[in-house]
Amino acid sequence: MAEPVEREAQGAVSTITLRRAEAGNRLTNAMAAALGAALDAAAQSRVIVLRGAGADFCIGRDMQPPAPGARVSASEVLQTDAQPMLALFDAFRRCRQPVVAVVQGKAWGIGTVFAALADVTYAAADATFRLGELERGIPPAIALSALIDRMPPKAVAHLVYSAEPIAAAAAMAAGLVSRVVEPAGLADAVEGFVARLLTFAPETVAAVKQYLATAPRFAEAQAALYGSSLLANVLSSR
Repeated sequence: MAEPVEREAQGAVSTITLRRAEAGNRLTNAMAAALGAALDAAAQSRVIVLRGAGADFCIGRDMQPPAPGARVSASEVLQTDAQPMLALFDAFRRCRQPVVAVVQGKAWGIGTVFAALADVTYAAADATFRLGELERGIPPAIALSALIDRMPPKAVAHLVYSAEPIAAAAAMAAGLVSRVVEPAGLADAVEGFVARLLTFAPETVAAVKQYLATAPRFAEAQAALYGSSLLANVLSSR
């Protein structure tokens, strides 16, 4: 039986695949831990590609909220619901190389979050993105933490308050997706992008990744100074 999270290294590229296609790649807490471990294990790769097997990229988490009156404590919710996701988010942040998400079908719930956490996201033209947690009485605050610096506030608000899916083109317009490709050409488009990325000097790509992960939180002058420092370090190390 295949593992629900599989990592395959080929040359400088690690491909991590969610392999629970029969359940739409719904993410269990065990899968979240395995995905975090796979990201850490790919530390020596130059590019990480994240995929979902089957028709859908990932249709959400495999976890139901506590029933009304269940009297679950806040600490239990933090331990079983929030902490596995926070640990996974930290694993994404530890990646020093670009993470490329490849989205087909539904990227709902945590699937939408993965699209946001990736540095570059390619989506099939018929892919959809959705945060429907309000329908289940859940404020998607953890998911929002991954979206607030990737999408305009009003786009995020509509995504959450409507609980409706948005098309790949709308997701790209809102900054959640990098490129939209016809489904038949998705694999070739990603392969071409990764091949192009590998032609660049590793230290240069790493500097861009570091800058994009940090500088948006700086004031303009600080961002310019930080960029100058990274440029100087890269060029002086040659």
